[in-house]
Amino acid sequence: MQVCFSPKINTVRILLFLLMFASFDKLNAQTLVRGPYLQQLSSNGVFIRWRTDLPSNDMVTFQSQDSSKVFNIKNTELTTEHIVQLTNLQANTKYTYSVGANDKTLASGKNFYFITAPDATQSRPINIWAMGDFGASSTEKYTSNQTLVRDQYLKNKENHTDLWLWLGDNAYCCGTDEEYQKQVFDFYGSTILGNISIFPVPGNHEYYETATGQVDKKINYYSIISVPTKAEMGGIASNTKEYYAYNYGNIHFVALDSYGLDEGKHRLYDPQSKQYQWLLQDLEANQGKSLWTIIYFHHPPYTKRSHDSNAEPELVAMREKLVPIFDRFKVDLVLSGHSHSYERSFLMKGHTGHSLSFDTKVHAVQNVNGKYETNTGSAPFINKDDGTIYCVVGSAGRLDWNGDPHPHPSSVYSNVTIGGSLLLTINKNRLDARWVATDGTIKDNFTVFKDVNKTENITLGFGEKVQLTASWKGSHRWSNGVKNQENITFSPRKDTLITVADSLGFLKDNFQISVLPQPKTTVKQLNFKQICVKNKAKIDFEVQNTTFDKWTYQLELSDPNGLFDKPTLLGKSNKSFFEITLPDTMQESKNYRFRVKPNVDFFESIPSNAFSVNRPASINFVGEKTISYDSTINLKLRFEGTPPFTYKISSLPEGVSENKEVNIKIKPIETITYILEKVSNVCGMGVILTDNKVLILAPLGTENEPNHGINIFPNPTSGEITIHNQSGKTIKGVLILRDLSGKKLLQRNANITKEEIFSLHEFPTGTYLLILKTPDFKVNKKIIKL
Repeated sequence: MQVCFSPKINTVRILLFLLMFASFDKLNAQTLVRGPYLQQLSSNGVFIRWRTDLPSNDMVTFQSQDSSKVFNIKNTELTTEHIVQLTNLQANTKYTYSVGANDKTLASGKNFYFITAPDATQSRPINIWAMGDFGASSTEKYTSNQTLVRDQYLKNKENHTDLWLWLGDNAYCCGTDEEYQKQVFDFYGSTILGNISIFPVPGNHEYYETATGQVDKKINYYSIISVPTKAEMGGIASNTKEYYAYNYGNIHFVALDSYGLDEGKHRLYDPQSKQYQWLLQDLEANQGKSLWTIIYFHHPPYTKRSHDSNAEPELVAMREKLVPIFDRFKVDLVLSGHSHSYERSFLMKGHTGHSLSFDTKVHAVQNVNGKYETNTGSAPFINKDDGTIYCVVGSAGRLDWNGDPHPHPSSVYSNVTIGGSLLLTINKNRLDARWVATDGTIKDNFTVFKDVNKTENITLGFGEKVQLTASWKGSHRWSNGVKNQENITFSPRKDTLITVADSLGFLKDNFQISVLPQPKTTVKQLNFKQICVKNKAKIDFEVQNTTFDKWTYQLELSDPNGLFDKPTLLGKSNKSFFEITLPDTMQESKNYRFRVKPNVDFFESIPSNAFSVNRPASINFVGEKTISYDSTINLKLRFEGTPPFTYKISSLPEGVSENKEVNIKIKPIETITYILEKVSNVCGMGVILTDNKVLILAPLGTENEPNHGINIFPNPTSGEITIHNQSGKTIKGVLILRDLSGKKLLQRNANITKEEIFSLHEFPTGTYLLILKTPDFKVNKKIIKL
C-alpha cells in the first residue's frame, strides 16, 4: 500500500514521529547517576538505594554465596529515587547483588555485595570506619586531604568493613544534593559505597542548606538516608531520622543529632528535648544487654583545635549535660567531628568543667595511653568498666587549626597537621582503634579489653576434660606449652594451675583446677566361692567418687590365672549389678575374678575375690571295648569336668574318684558287658559319652585258681583228655565246652569217681575252655587241641 502526504502535512508528521521515537528511546535508556549504596544493614535485611536520570521501575537480583539460588525483586512503580528493601536474609552471610531498571542491569560486579550482621548466637570481628567533615572541595588542600584519607583507608583496612559512620558535615558547605553527589557519592564510588552500609548523623553544615532547616528539618540530608527509626535493629524506636539506635553484633550504637531543634527550640543537650529524653530511655533499656556502647554525633564535648569546647556555648552545654549521662551508663566510646582535627582522650569520667580543671589523677579512670604495644610506658585499657573514650575524628576532608598550641589536657593524642580516619575493630570483648593518617602511618591507636585477667576456679571429676578459653582475642601462651591457641582442652589427674598470657605481658588468666579423688568401681563380696559353667550368677558392685549415672559399665572376667590382660566381656549395664550365665567355654580354675569397668579409662577398678569355676562331669571307657582275658583285666575310665567324680558301672559297686583317669581291676569268670550308668560331680549329674560299654569275654582259665582235686591232662592233646578226680569222693556236675568267643559247643552231665575221658576229636585244632560246674565249685581249664 502506498501512502502519500502533502509536503506540509508530511513534514509535521515526520517531526511528531521523530519526537515520539526520541522520547521512547530515552525512556528505555535510563542511566545510573547515584549509587547503589547500602543502608540499615542488619542480620536479616538491608536497604539498597540508587538514583536514575529518568523514572523507571526497580529491579534487584541477589544471591547468597552459599547458595546457587538467585532471587529477583521487581517493582512496577516508576521513580528516579530507588529504595528496595531485602528481607528474610541469613545472618552473617555474604550476598552479591545487582540493580537495574526495565530489565536492564545498571550496576553489577565485584564491588556490589554485602555481609549481613551476625545474630545473637554468632561471633566475629565487626569492622567500622568512622570520620566526619569529609565532603569538602572548596580548596585544593581539602580535596587532596579527602583523597588521601580515602586512599589510605583502602590500603590499611584489613578486612571487609561492616559499617561506615558519618559524623556530620558530610558534604560542604551546605549538604545540598549537588554537594552530596559530587563530594560523596561520586567521590567514594562503588568501591566503597557498593559494599559498606552507611549509618550517618548530620552536622551543622547539613542544616545550612536552608534558612529554616534547623527547625523544619526540610533538608536534603534526610531525603538520601534510610535509617532504623522504629527499632528495626534493636534499641528504642525514635520515629525520626534525626536520631536513632541500633544493635550490630554485641555493639549498641546511638546516633544523635547535635544541631537540629526539637519543637523548633530544644537542642540535644536540653533536658526538655525529646531527643534527650529518648537517649535516657534507650540507654536505660540497653543496660546489661550489649557488651559495647558507642555513641556518635557531630559536636564534641572536648576539643581545643579548630573549635574550643571551653569557649563555645554549645560545646560547653554538650559536655555539661551529656557527659554525666555517658558516665552513668558507662558508654565505651563517643565519636564526634566538628573540629577539623584528630583528638583522642584518656579513658575518663566525671569531667564536665573547663579544660584547666582536668586532672588525670582524678578524671582518668585508667591513667594509661591505651596503646597495646611493647613500647615502654604503653598499656591498653584493661577490664574497662567505668569511663568513656572521646574521639574527635573531623579531619577526613577539612583540615584546620585555630592556632591554640595547647591540646585539650584530656587528650592522650591529638593532631592538627595531617588528616586521617578512624578504623575500629570489635572482636567479642576486645576493641582496637587505629587512626590512619594520610601518609599511610598509624599515628594513634588504642585497645580496650573487658572482662580479662580472670581467675577461675574449676572443679573436675578425675579424668574429666575441660576446655579452657582465654578471656581475650589476640596472642596466647599457655603454661603447658601450647601457643597461638585461644582455647585448649585439658584433662588433669591432680590439682593443677594453668595460666595463659599474651605475648606483650599485659594479660593473664589463671585457671585453678581442683581434681576430685579418682573414681573407682568395687565388686562386692561374691555370694559364692565356686560356680559351675552355664549357671546364673549375680554380681553387685559400687561406684565411689563420682556420680553413678554419668557412666555405663561393663562386666569383665579374668583369665584362669586371675589376670585381666585379655579379659572376657560378659555384659554391659547401667545398673549397679549384673546378672549373667557363665559361658560353657570357661576352663576350670580356682583363680577367676570379676571386675567392672566404666566407659572411660581413668577409673580404678577393684576386682572381686577369687572364685572357682567348675565344669560338669562326663565319663567314658578308653581302650579296647572287647576284652578276652583269662586273668585280671583293667577297665580304664576317663572323666572330664571337676573332680571328685561319683560314678556307677553296671555289676560293680558305685565308685568315687579324685582323678580324671581310673583303672579298675576285675577278674571276670564269664562273659559280661560292663555299662557306664551314671556320673556326677559338684555340678550335678554329668554326661555319659558314647563309649559307654566294654564287653568282657569269659576267661580261658586261670592257673592259680583252686582245682578242687581235679586234674585235666594231657594238655595240649591230639584228641582226648582225661579228667582225674583226686578228691576221694564222687563229683557230680556238668561239663561244658566253649570256644574263645564264649560260644557253648558241648554240654553233658558228669559223674566222676576216679577218671572220665572227654573226646575232642570232632572239634578242629584250636584253643577251648572246658568248664566243670558242680553245686559246690567251678573249675575252668584252657585246653589246646593240636
